[in-house]
Amino acid sequence: MNKIVKAPALPSLFILAAFFAGCNQNSSSPSSGPSYTPPAAQQAVPPPAQQPQSLSLYIVPFDQGKFSMEQIQADKKKIEQDPNDVRALISLADANFMIQRFEKSQDYYERALKSDPKNINARLSLSNCYIFMQKPDEALHQLDEILSMQKDNPEALYNKGLILLQSKRDPGGAKQVWTQLVSAHADHELAKQVKGELGRL
Repeated sequence: MNKIVKAPALPSLFILAAFFAGCNQNSSSPSSGPSYTPPAAQQAVPPPAQQPQSLSLYIVPFDQGKFSMEQIQADKKKIEQDPNDVRALISLADANFMIQRFEKSQDYYERALKSDPKNINARLSLSNCYIFMQKPDEALHQLDEILSMQKDNPEALYNKGLILLQSKRDPGGAKQVWTQLVSAHADHELAKQVKGELGRL
């Protein structure tokens, strides 16, 4: 069963962060991506009364076993040999996402999607990169791309409703999307999560 999780955190994150920083010590780009402050948590803009307090962004589950130094180095070598190696690109994107290097993660996901545009999980994760970079319009665009391929994709519908409500301050739009989610997937865990919120929108 899919789980709804918040921003990733693993005991090995500091090790991975140090590894990536070492690999890029001569780079002019920052070694870590920007932190995401959900609009609901910003002090300058109080959340609306209907703001859901118990819902979190759906994040694609990662295989934590693939984030070893050896695997990361192997994936880098694969990309050197084949820049369009989708599996290696997504693996590196996931690894960067886990240590909150969202701009680098975005780059890897976009490269993977150029070769495999119908990869739903990669596009979901790319959408989440945009959210953590506080780019809700770009995030919504990626979710709409998914829904153009799978009109009732539960994860895309769930995240779209959450972004519309929290980032775009559009409770009517969120209600419409979540109503579609509940109608298409009444027994899905994500649908059960939003049922309580629909009555308040």
